[in-house]
Amino acid sequence: MATLILKPTEKCNSHCAYCDVVQKEASGKNMSLKLLEIVFSRIDEYLSDRPDEMMDIIWHGGEPLLLGPDFFKSALDFQRHHCAKTEARIKHSIQSNLTLLDERFLEIFQALGINQIGSSFDPEPGIRGAKGAQGTAKYKRDYMRGDRLARHHGIGSGIIYVVTKKSLGDPLGIFYFLTNMVGGINFNPVLVYGEEARSLAITPEEFVSFLGVIFPVWWKHRERYPDIQPFRSLVENIRDGDQSLGCVDSGGCAFHHINIVADGSVSHCGRSADWGLLNYGNIWERTLAEILADPQRQTLEDRNAVLQDGECSECRFWKLCHGGCPLDSWSIHGEFMHKSEWCEAKRGFIEQHFEPVTGLHYES
Repeated sequence: MATLILKPTEKCNSHCAYCDVVQKEASGKNMSLKLLEIVFSRIDEYLSDRPDEMMDIIWHGGEPLLLGPDFFKSALDFQRHHCAKTEARIKHSIQSNLTLLDERFLEIFQALGINQIGSSFDPEPGIRGAKGAQGTAKYKRDYMRGDRLARHHGIGSGIIYVVTKKSLGDPLGIFYFLTNMVGGINFNPVLVYGEEARSLAITPEEFVSFLGVIFPVWWKHRERYPDIQPFRSLVENIRDGDQSLGCVDSGGCAFHHINIVADGSVSHCGRSADWGLLNYGNIWERTLAEILADPQRQTLEDRNAVLQDGECSECRFWKLCHGGCPLDSWSIHGEFMHKSEWCEAKRGFIEQHFEPVTGLHYES
């Protein structure tokens, strides 16, 4: 399945303390309807030539709901017009802060087959919303209203919780707070790019310690809280032999990911676009087949051979993670041919917490 990350705007109505969208907003554009139509035409062209393939569209931003319900109504119309024979193989999901959600969006999302909205939330003050206590309080009120509305319409919401320095003092308190809000949670470490947010940065070891406090509680009550990541995927991969780790943990994105921004520029993912890496041209001029076959992608595939014979040659978790995200390597070394800086810590989590608690042992 190809994954198309569609970013129709870089603008956002929430200035989160660790996010770099604020720096992009001044020059940020909104995707035109003409370009949106081209995207769906390209999708149909790709799927028509590959009757066994699916297309996973992730609406992202910025805050995509800033474009209004009419924009998404146009997306639905373009899909129905251009993809009449292929739309059953198109899967939509969306990442939103929920603060702008109303019934008009929900009707369209349901028509697109969206039954879950990915979101983010932080119980700690001063992380989300406009600066100051009032901005944080307003964000939380608007978020809760949007979440209640989505659930009323049968659409669930999952939370991506970003672990920052402020999170480290009370991992279990955060876990219980979030699980009382939603069923699905994904714990991710904060990635800090600017000096302004440096005080929120954590080390890989701190992230593992945070997860290590929560994991025994989750394992004991996993039937009550089934959808907690990265725990659930680790169980499915280590116990059941699945290959379902997220892109930042699997190192297997070489020929699957496409990131399209508001002017049609195409790169590998959001991080590569931020750093001007893996530029695959523009969707105006290139088909999805051409983009997915771009020679630059071979570098990411070659990385697997380099790591397997080098830095990862002695690691029993090689087939699980393949050295992690190549963009992690770039952020430290300025090249892709190294394992992620998070590798040792994540290996430590499995060996120090996962295996002793579960009694499961991973063998490649």
